[in-house]
Amino acid sequence: MRSPETSLEPDCPTYEAFQLTWHGIGLTVRHSPAWYQQQQDGFVTQHIEVISDDRVPLPITETGYRSHFMNGQDALGEFEGDPVAFVNWWLDEAAQSPDWLASRQLSLF
Repeated sequence: MRSPETSLEPDCPTYEAFQLTWHGIGLTVRHSPAWYQQQQDGFVTQHIEVISDDRVPLPITETGYRSHFMNGQDALGEFEGDPVAFVNWWLDEAAQSPDWLASRQLSLF
């Protein structure tokens, strides 16, 4: 679900917000495709925020919040420009780390 957010200040970036579920955890993903932009050379920095419901830990953050910056208009090119596809891939990759796997392991004692 997309919901563009606008700011009253002209220099503030515009974000789109997406709601999704990853492994039973509700997430909000906010994406600004032009968080920072240089007019003279076209340089662009994109911004993604990942926020879990109730700030539940995720493989990419122990606090339930993660901010990530990417340079270039085509920074999400591998994901066809889709920030949700990127976040799903990022979480799936990070979920394979030994630390995350250990944190999910139940103890019998």
